[in-house]
Order: sequence, then C-alpha cells, then structure tokens
Amino acid sequence: MRTLEDAVWTYFGYPNEHWTDKCSNCRKKVIEEKLPASLVPECINCWKIEIWSQSPWLMQFGLSSTDPGFLFGLACKLALALDTGGPFVAKLSKYPIQVVRSGEPLNQYPKAATDRLLMVYASSISERDELLQAICRALGISHLLGPNIPVRRGCWLYDGFLGPWQEWYQIDKDSML
Repeated sequence: MRTLEDAVWTYFGYPNEHWTDKCSNCRKKVIEEKLPASLVPECINCWKIEIWSQSPWLMQFGLSSTDPGFLFGLACKLALALDTGGPFVAKLSKYPIQVVRSGEPLNQYPKAATDRLLMVYASSISERDELLQAICRALGISHLLGPNIPVRRGCWLYDGFLGPWQEWYQIDKDSML
C-alpha cells in the first residue's frame, strides 16, 4: 500500500491521478469559472467519509481511542480488505485537527474542538455506501450503523462559493454530467 506524508496528513493510495485531477478540476471550476454546483460533477461526485477517533458512534462500542495507531490500523485494514474496483484513497491526520462539523449526521461528531480524523474518499454514492459497510465490517460492528458515520459531499471550503453541500444536488443521486 502506497502512503505519502506531509506535516499534517498521512495519505493512503497516493499519488492518485484520478483524485489529483478531480480536485484540481473542481477548484478550477468553482474558484475561477464560478460555475453553479449542478455543473461541477467533480465536486458533486465526491464523497468524504469522516471517521473521528472520538465520534459518538465509535464510543458506544468502546472503539474510540486517542491512540494514533487505532485509525492507522483501520486504514490499513480497509486498504487490504476493499475491492471497490479502484484504489483505496484516504488521509489520516497525524495530530488532532479542528473538528469541522459539516457532514451528516451532525450528532455523530466528537464534542472536542480537535480530534484525529481518518477521511476516506469515494466517487459515487454506491462507492460511499460500500465503504461505509466495509468500515463497519473492519470494526466488527453491525452494518446498520453505517448511516451513523458522518459523510459529506465535496470540500467544506467550497460551501462558501457553492452554498451548503446538501443543496448542491440531490443527496441520493450522482451527477450524470
């Protein structure tokens, strides 16, 4: 499994041309061209699954941990177990970072102002849902808990340009552009 590190993140599945191009195309269209969200499939067909080490859904199973190895181990399990047709792409904060509460469900974010984050990327709703199920399997918890794991569409930095991500496009549909 390929990893790459910078001062803040450990990246899994990087470098990845698909995600590099997707992110740069999204930035260009949103910032330079100022397109409406419905015309930016790079942003719409981009899901982030947020696994915070102190999330309430983890804590109810005693899985919450401030041990840096917990989320790293989960990322490795997922990378080895997944067969999504593409590479596993994720990033893990090396240190606690600011908790940005912008995904759904809102009630599953840690109460702390900072926490460690494993963010897993998906290019479609079906891939997002497959990854949620894989996370539940890797943790040994019921697949019915998948909807408790916070997800969001696109980068929270673009909400200011495009409005709240929940309004960008139908939440249960991928863009066909």
